[in-house]
Amino acid sequence: MNSRTQARRRRKGPSAFYKLFSALVLIAVIVGSSMYGTAFYKAHNMLSGTQVTLEDDPTIEPTRFDKEDTESFLVLGTDLSPQKKARGEYGRSDVMIVVILNKKNKQTTMLSIPRDSYVNIDYTGFNIPYGKTGLDQDKITHAYYFGSMDESNPNNGMRMATNTIEDLVGIDIDHVVSLNFQGFVDFIDAVGGVEIDVPFSSEQKSYDASREVVQVEAGLQQLSGEEALAYVRNRYDDPRGDIGRGQRQMEVINAVLDQALGTSLINNYDKVLKAVGDNMQTTLGPNDYMRLIEDVGALNNTVQYQLTGEGARGVDGHFYYFLNEPLLEEVRYRVQQADAGNEVEPMTDTELETYMYDPAGITYEAQ
Repeated sequence: MNSRTQARRRRKGPSAFYKLFSALVLIAVIVGSSMYGTAFYKAHNMLSGTQVTLEDDPTIEPTRFDKEDTESFLVLGTDLSPQKKARGEYGRSDVMIVVILNKKNKQTTMLSIPRDSYVNIDYTGFNIPYGKTGLDQDKITHAYYFGSMDESNPNNGMRMATNTIEDLVGIDIDHVVSLNFQGFVDFIDAVGGVEIDVPFSSEQKSYDASREVVQVEAGLQQLSGEEALAYVRNRYDDPRGDIGRGQRQMEVINAVLDQALGTSLINNYDKVLKAVGDNMQTTLGPNDYMRLIEDVGALNNTVQYQLTGEGARGVDGHFYYFLNEPLLEEVRYRVQQADAGNEVEPMTDTELETYMYDPAGITYEAQ
């Protein structure tokens, strides 16, 4: 796999962007605030409190992205609850979605990356315990987990996750936002839930310390925040496996966006701001959101990709998801084209089947 210094175009801006749907939803938040002038002051103050700086981010002039046809975002959904954080524990990024916003052609490209994907993680320059030095291979969710252990910067989990995904996809990420599961739950509850046609019944233990079982029934449902989280996290009841989980994440993103852009966001604006402000970290500043309002139309034209492969246990006994290398190369090319400002097409079912049934596509071996 290429290093960060190979075959890369000139960096467009700071490393970094968001959890499950943060990038899309926060545009909706600011759209709502702009409709009510006095509300913007409150939104501006709240969003200022969510902004963080990653150690290797360069200083960028305020109008930097006005000259760019595209902006790239990383959506990180973490299991780091306030209770975990208070106990000194570290979180994992269970949701990783790359978003490319093409402002010129009004198209949004999204790539979902399975949490257990077996990838290269470069620990060079980080102070990580457990002998984590140099280049290693591990689950991609562990980039955020082990990066968080480097206490030189409290945001090194975001930084290492971003570095790893940049290497995997071959683009430079402009913005990053990390939203924890509590923020996901609170946001969906704040807008009154999301309507999902659930394809199968499932059970999932809650993410919090109670570990209560959350039941989600098949059929058209108005899911609460807790139920929606259980729906997107479930790994075992979906016959499509990790592929199905990625598709469910995308489905909920679109449902939340539809809900948030309606009157429910306006009617529950204070609750929405609190849900986001208490549970999010981002490299975006308040002025970035106002700037992005002009490009919200790109969300109506979305192309979605998902990395697939095969799950198996390595020689160490741990479960890994070995990515289909030919499919990875094809998706990487398409995402790079989107990042360069070109329109891209979704993959057809025939194309996907060709990759899914190619056993030669699984090339990684766990050491």
